[in-house]
Parts: sequence; structure tokens; C-alpha cells
Amino acid sequence: MTISAVTSQRLKHALEIDEWQLLDQQFDPQELMLKETLFSLANGFIGSRGTYEEGCSAGASCEGSYLNGVYSSEPIVYGESAYGFAKNNDKMLQVPDGKSLQLSLDGEWLAVSAEQPGMRCLDLRTGILSREQLFISASGKQLKLQSRRLVSFQRPELMAIEWTITALNFSGAVLLKSCLNGQYKSVFKPDDPRVGDMALETSLKPVAQQGIKDKADCSYLQHQVHGADFQLLSAIQHQFADDVLLIEQQVEANLLAQLFELTLQQGQAVTFCKYISYQVASKQAETPLPAAQRVLQQAATDGFAVLATEQQQYLADFWLQSDIQISGDPALQQGLRFNLFSLVQSAGRNGVSNIGAKGLTGPGYDGHYFWDTEIYVIPTLSFCQPDTARQLLLQRFSQLDQAKHRARQMSHDKGALYPWRTISGDECSAYFPAGTAQYHINAAIAYAIRSYVLATDDWAFMQQAGAEMLVETVRLWLQLGFFSKQSGRFEIHLVTGPDEYTALVNNNFYTNAMAQLHLSFTAEVLATLAIQHPEFYQSFCQKLAVTAEEIQSWQQAAELMYLPYDDKLQISAQDDSFLHKKPWDFAATPADKYPLLLHFHPLVIYRHQVLKQADLVLAMYLLDQQFPRDLKARNLAYYEPLTTHDSSLSSCIHSVAFAETGQTERAYQFFANTARMDLDNYHHNTEYGVHIACMAGSWLSVVCGFAGMRSRPEGLYFEPKLPAAWPELKFKLNYRGRVLQVQVSQTQASYQLLSGVDLTLQHQAECFHLTAGQSQQFVLSGVLS
Repeated sequence: MTISAVTSQRLKHALEIDEWQLLDQQFDPQELMLKETLFSLANGFIGSRGTYEEGCSAGASCEGSYLNGVYSSEPIVYGESAYGFAKNNDKMLQVPDGKSLQLSLDGEWLAVSAEQPGMRCLDLRTGILSREQLFISASGKQLKLQSRRLVSFQRPELMAIEWTITALNFSGAVLLKSCLNGQYKSVFKPDDPRVGDMALETSLKPVAQQGIKDKADCSYLQHQVHGADFQLLSAIQHQFADDVLLIEQQVEANLLAQLFELTLQQGQAVTFCKYISYQVASKQAETPLPAAQRVLQQAATDGFAVLATEQQQYLADFWLQSDIQISGDPALQQGLRFNLFSLVQSAGRNGVSNIGAKGLTGPGYDGHYFWDTEIYVIPTLSFCQPDTARQLLLQRFSQLDQAKHRARQMSHDKGALYPWRTISGDECSAYFPAGTAQYHINAAIAYAIRSYVLATDDWAFMQQAGAEMLVETVRLWLQLGFFSKQSGRFEIHLVTGPDEYTALVNNNFYTNAMAQLHLSFTAEVLATLAIQHPEFYQSFCQKLAVTAEEIQSWQQAAELMYLPYDDKLQISAQDDSFLHKKPWDFAATPADKYPLLLHFHPLVIYRHQVLKQADLVLAMYLLDQQFPRDLKARNLAYYEPLTTHDSSLSSCIHSVAFAETGQTERAYQFFANTARMDLDNYHHNTEYGVHIACMAGSWLSVVCGFAGMRSRPEGLYFEPKLPAAWPELKFKLNYRGRVLQVQVSQTQASYQLLSGVDLTLQHQAECFHLTAGQSQQFVLSGVLS
């Protein structure tokens, strides 16, 4: 199925089009789980789905609150196991839900329904999810609810809710039930490997619980985490007016429920707040209760208004650095901003957590970290949030020892092999043909290090962590590959590339080409360190036992790397066998048979020329100057028609590829799919979480696609060309301590150095120099005066 066909299937948007907000004014039970994902809030540590605090009268719901970098672990059960198979599966920790608030009138518990008028709004500038809801009881009483909810960027362990309720046509008592609920169920689809299976009852063991004596007290549930060295403390605290009464409470191992009575006068509005904190410590450590109490008490002292101001200030700084402005295309502007907002919500910023494929928005993929981080997220964040990009790389460094251990398990006596999917650092992929066989994860980490250092010039990071990761991961290629006596080339056999519809092949082009970059770049880094930091270089080589002979072997493998090519077709070959396979019969494959992975056995798919996502085309983009543009165009023309784009990672790369080869309107089609992948649920599984790599890819589509930006050792290169629908494009880049503003119209491009030391750039064939405050304009064929 083509991207244009997928895009044309959209009959309506689930949410209204607004460039800065997600607006929902219609409760639709059929879209409930989708909107729970879209209205999720997170801060890089806590993530909580956009469920209604009081629940719903109809529709399937997927409740979920999660902690990044915290996980349970359970044995993987195989019908038939073998040596080296992954032993355990990590699961992102699903934690007790602290959002739960319910109202009762005359014994009737109120819930959202299609018959009750209401609206909600997620403002991307404030990070606050706000709601207005009218409840009409069976007796005709009308109660208005206004709520605000946030997950604090400035206070990582805190979530806060503010409720204002108004009695519109009555005076009397209203009951409020507030819960900390560790009993809720998750949603699981056993026939879809993309949907995770999370359950609180199997991941958390109750240790302690405490209710309250006074309505302003802190109450908590404490658990030990199954299969991992974590203890979790979930705590809540309320802030009420003096006349609110605590009339009942329920304290169980996995549930705290507190019932309060509020007496309202007609027209009177009463405001109260609920603060929720999650704290984690090792099982051997003292209880984290004091830390939770400090967080909650400070929040109550400051109040929700202060928290809201902090949130808005944090995001104002984020948008000042990271916003991309597209003129004349509000739907795609909304999608792009939502995607960038989701990135900042989901990325770990503490050096011990990463960013899951679904962020912190749902149970998909059990919250695992993949290569998505290194190929899509870090190259994006390196230019708009470089500090976060650095922390994501440091998280990988923190698990280097486990990667070295995994390499030994895989019979490699040197080097490190990072896991295909993980949280803890151990391999969690139970299906090795599309898991462990994807050795290109090592090259992805090298590519991310290179991207980050090219963008930031942060050689302190290279000394702290980057060089060691490069050396240990590059060593694996000499263990995995070999110099062929037949071809005289360096070959790598029995691997799987990015295209998971083709597995266990010899000489996957992407893997070989990225390994080549990895080998040569590591040698270049050590050469630079030897010149610029000789003392560090000597101690480093001694510590890691790096020799001149070993470095020479990397260079030789890179120089002799085999990159398959078909002389007859004049295209690169995806691997040694791909072009000899029977092409997939797309004409005979109905739309309801996609994605193929849910409807055909892997062996059936593996026998055909068919791709799940960009593979060789991705290598053409990532390796930039290594391949001529006419070869890129021929490869794109051959492989894209064979691509199902069943993976959300595919459309953004094809957008960049079509833009680079001069097919701007085709690039625009793929970008439209990328930008609104989740808002319009193109892959029909956003219910279980957003697609983080695709979201980062929307930035790549614009900046590297339509602006034609490439980050090269000699500096930044631009070759912009806008689609016809856009009058103008404007964005900023953080580049080596400078801030550069790029503005492109249909007729010209402008570059302005807003801050930082002098900078040399290249626009098409022309190099030019900027000082702080200076700008330079170009028409697409030359320089403007």
C-alpha cells in the first residue's frame, strides 16, 4: 500500500486543527484509547496516559502511568530454547494510578459520556491538559468541572491536578473519592507483537501502605519490583479548603481510597489540588518516603499556579530553541509541534534512562529502547536539545559492560554488542532473526556519537564516554566479518538489516556500509585524540589495550568493505540474495492484509522482494557524501515501490530521500504521513503509544529534507527547496555553541547567526561567513545583494 493511498484514507481528523493545541470537544467511545495516547503527559521520568480522572461510561480504556528507566523483569518462556537466546524480558514499570478522582451526587457516581457536554485541551506551550465538563445527574442537578493537569518538567517526581467544581443549579453535598489505584488492568493483544503486556499484579509486590489521619496528610503505597533491584513508593497528598471533611478511607495492599465531603452553595466554585509523587530506590536502600514527602509538601506549599508557571517557562525555553514554523499548512504545523512536544516529554534526561519506542505514552513494545534513539532521536536533539542528546548517549555508556558481556555470550572474544531491545541493558528480543541478528545497532550508536559531536564539538564527551563506546563496539566487526578469499573484500554474513521483512542474509548493504563508517570514524577519532589530547590518548590506549596494529585492521576492513552492486540494474543490492527473489505481488494483496507481519508467516515474507521500511535507502541518506545523487535516485526508484512502509520509521526517511533527489512533492506526501502519523492514527495502533522515531523523523524530514541540511566534518551544508504548499519555513539550530536561524521561502533562503562566534556555512556550492547578528540571503541559483 502506498503512502499516498494511506494518507487519502483519512476521512476526518480525530482532533480539531490548531497549530498550538490538541482540542477535543466530542466524546467518542471508539476513539477513547487513541485520545488517551494523544493527551498523555510526561516529563522524561513519569508518563501518564490522557485518561479521564473520573472514568468513562462507555468505551475501552487503556489506563497507564509509567516510569522511565525503571523496569520489572521476567523469564522469557521458549517452546524450544538454545544457547545465547535472551533470558529475560524487561517491562517498563507500570505504577499505581494517582489521577483517580470521582464525584458523586445523590449516590450517583458521575462519569464522562457522549450525552454530557465537555471539552479538553492540551496546550503545547504550557504543557497543561485542561478540561471543562458538565455533569447532569439523574435527578437533574448540574455540576461543572474545570480541571488542569501537569507532569512537572522542573520537578521530575511530581504530577499535579487542580479541580474546580461549581454547583450550577443546586446547593448541597458532593462526595469526592480520591484513589491511588494499583489494581487497574492494562490492555493486551496476544496476536500483535507490537503491543506490550503489562500487569501491576505480576510486576509489583506490596510492602507497605499508609492512609491519612488528616485530609492534608501524605498517604502512600510501597512495592518491591519483581525481578529487578527497585523499590517503588507512590504517594499522594491533597490540598482542600477548611470545610472539606474526610468521612471514610480504604487502605489495602494495592489501593488507597479516600472519601471526602464538600458542601456547595449554588453558583459556588470550590478548588482543590491533588499532588502525586513517584520515588524509586534500590531494595537495599532506606525507604524513599521522606523524599516523596518533601516533594509533595513543597508542591502544596507552592501551589498549582507556581507549578503551572514553571511548566510554561520550561516550554517557552524549549520552543525558543526548537520550534519549526511552517506557513500555510496548519494541519502539518500542528503535527510537527505535537511530535516535538512528545519528544521533550519522553526523553530521559538523567543519564540512566533513555527513550522508548512509544515514549511514556502506552504499553507498546513493553517500553523498550531500540536503535530509534540513535538513528532518529539523537540526531534531532543534537541540534535542538543537545544536553538531552548527551544524556541519552551517557545512558548507553552506562550499559557498556553489559554489552561486552553480551558479545561474549555471542562467542565474540573482544568488543561489545548492544542489545536490539532493552531497558536494563540485557537483550530482551526473543526472536533473534529480527533481534540479535540486527548487529547494525552497534553502528547506530557510533553514528549517534558522530552526529552529536559534529553538532556540538563536545570532545569532553568523547573523552568521558564516546571513544570507549566506539572502540568496544567497533571491535565486534572484526569478530563478525572476515576477509573473503574469493572476493578479496571484507564481508559480513548472516545478519539482518533495518528491513525486518528480510532476515539472516549475507552482506546486507546497510549493515556493511554503516560498519564501514564505524570502522573509519573510530580510527579518525583516535587519530584526533592522539594529536589534540596526547596524554589522554596514551592512557586510553593502555586501558583498552588498543594497538596501532588493531587500528590498522579497522582501516583495512573499512577500505575493503564489500558493498553489493548490480551492474545490470545499475543499483546497489540490498544484500547478496535480495535481487534474486520473487517480487511481492502487491496487486493481489488487499488493504486489510497490512501490515504483512500480522497476516503472513515470516518465511513467506522472507522469500520475496518486499520491504517493511527504508533499508538501503536509509544508508544512502545517513552516509551523505559517500554516494552520488544519481545512484541514490536509482536506488530510490527501485526499492520504494517494493516497500510497504509497515514500519513507522519508513516515511520520514523516504521524505528526505525524495527531497534530496529533487522530487519535492513526493517528499511532501511522505512528510504529511510522518507529521500526522499519530494524530491521524495512520498505522492503527497509536492506541498503545505514539511512534517516537517517526516523531523525531518529522524534524529530519523538514530540516534535512526540505531545508537540505547536512552536518559534515567541514560544517553545515544547505540545499533548500520547499513544497508548493508552503510559502515559508523557519527554524533554529544549536550548532557548536551558536544559534543559527534559517528562513526559506519559495524564492530565497536566509541564514542569520543569532549568537556565538563566527561561522562558515555552505549553501549549495557557495561557502559564506557569518558573524554574530549578520545574515546572508540567497536565491536558489545565487547570492542576493
